[in-house]
Amino acid sequence: MNLQEVKYQFPEAAGDIEILENLGFTSRSTSWIATLDIEQAQTACWLLGRVGNEQDADVLIRILSSQRSELWMQAGTSLSLIATEKHLKSLLSILSTSSDPIQRNSVVYALAFLSNCEVNQEVMSVLTEVAANTSEAAFIRAQALEGIGNKLSQDLPANLYQQAVNVIIQGLDDAEAEVRFWSCFAVGALNIQETLPKLQLLAQTDKTIVPGWWSVGEEAEDSITLMNGGEPPLREPYNSPIH
Repeated sequence: MNLQEVKYQFPEAAGDIEILENLGFTSRSTSWIATLDIEQAQTACWLLGRVGNEQDADVLIRILSSQRSELWMQAGTSLSLIATEKHLKSLLSILSTSSDPIQRNSVVYALAFLSNCEVNQEVMSVLTEVAANTSEAAFIRAQALEGIGNKLSQDLPANLYQQAVNVIIQGLDDAEAEVRFWSCFAVGALNIQETLPKLQLLAQTDKTIVPGWWSVGEEAEDSITLMNGGEPPLREPYNSPIH
């Protein structure tokens, strides 16, 4: 995608993109983002995810490992789109050394939605460890579970696959609603039939609403529908504005 295509696809961002063009986006150096104010830098990080190359991914890695916390989540989101296999080691390194939940979640997001390279055994192992770690913030564990649901493949070694499945199943009984919700999503995405009785129980009893989504029970219902070959309904998040 080039800049014109991005402007066409995201007309609401066209003005901000033109400002970045005037500030030197097309001839950007690796330190160019450091010259921008916060809002411009956030837009630039977002734009790199649409038009960036491997060198831009290097820049985003540096941002994600820096102290510029206001840019971490956007850097992680864009890295999910343009990171290559060579960036995985850096992402895992940040995760292994950071104790900041926002920074950790930004890395987990990047790993969970990698679209420019394959998820390898090490990445899946790390996502599984994060999801299983009850001392990790619930929203980070939930993000890891969503990634496992999206990326787990039976092409992986059987022991690694089963370990991830076990963590997902355990998540259905977790104390945190967000973890139960994304465990429901993952078992449906991966068609883990043995969880149907547990899903049916959650569908009947778990009315806890996850902010930005719907109840755990409704997500359990959707996974049951999916595993039975049906099409879950398009749900409206509970806290979205009513039109």
